[in-house]
Amino acid sequence: MRVLWFAHRDIKHPKAGGAERTIYEVGKRLTKLNIDVHLVTVNPGNLLNYENVDGIKTYRIKGNIKAHLSVKKMVKKIDPDVIIDDMDHAIPWCSSWFTHKKVIVFFRHLHARSLPGQVNIFLAKIITLIEKMYPFIYRNNTFITESDTSENDLIHLGIKRENIIRIPPGVDLNLFHPGEKIKNIQLLYFGGLRKYKRPEYAIKVYEELHNEIHNLKLVVTGNGPMLNKLKEDIKSKNYNIDFLGKINYNKLSKIISESWVNLHFSVTEGWGLSILESSASGTPSVAFRVPGVVDTIKNNFNGFLVEDISDFKDKILYIIKNEDLFIKNSRKFAENFTWDKTAEMWYKLLCNETIQ
Repeated sequence: MRVLWFAHRDIKHPKAGGAERTIYEVGKRLTKLNIDVHLVTVNPGNLLNYENVDGIKTYRIKGNIKAHLSVKKMVKKIDPDVIIDDMDHAIPWCSSWFTHKKVIVFFRHLHARSLPGQVNIFLAKIITLIEKMYPFIYRNNTFITESDTSENDLIHLGIKRENIIRIPPGVDLNLFHPGEKIKNIQLLYFGGLRKYKRPEYAIKVYEELHNEIHNLKLVVTGNGPMLNKLKEDIKSKNYNIDFLGKINYNKLSKIISESWVNLHFSVTEGWGLSILESSASGTPSVAFRVPGVVDTIKNNFNGFLVEDISDFKDKILYIIKNEDLFIKNSRKFAENFTWDKTAEMWYKLLCNETIQ
């Protein structure tokens, strides 16, 4: 079977995140199940135009617009049995307009929630309108989504429930595993430093706690447009905060496992993959009760869901006092999710088998 997967980024893109991790982890496993995976994506300018990435035949086209305009050409060139339109960046690929082959739409999350503050009002309205057009663009197609929240969003957009299948992502339980906690309490924020993820709240939470917890440290990983502002905000303050930028997965897994609590402030997520990776590492999370995140935290088990920034302090202190229990429960929660299980569900879908 030949699969053509359209997505805006691949795992080697400098801005690759959770969505690209899913494509990579699922794609490379599908190739081992005799699925011929072809990924068409956007070249940021510093990558090869074609590359075989762990079995995934990756075609990179320079420019977002050019990549979208190449859909018809790539469908004809690859002649796939199944096409996947990955909607991580809202703008549809519309491949169903150019073929009678099976087209699956991979819907991550509703972008309308995360647009304020990221793009201008005019562009936000256009993208919101485009999302409302999904039921017309993909009238009879199957939609795959990761969370209950995203499934409900699709239904509200007008997609029939019977056309929606949930396939949650997995986590690398070997790479992300519990380790010895650092002696002095360390809080962690890891993820994109963009407005809708509200990383500035990590500093606010640190300020609430640093006089109560001796030698408290905050580690912030990831890149984004807010990085310089965050650094500037604490420049004149005697805070024990490290900004590590974007780091490789091996280093990241070590930092997560040695941290005591993971902090998450996003307005919305398709799925809290970073929270799942944190849980696998035996590190509980405290996060806002928002779409997507509610699927990855079980209250008072692998962390807490809160309603207001003022609630973070008490929940963090509670976790610290009961750290051993939360370490055990966090790992137990994560063990329900593996990339092998996720890839198997995708394989059954591609082969028209029933997904349990």
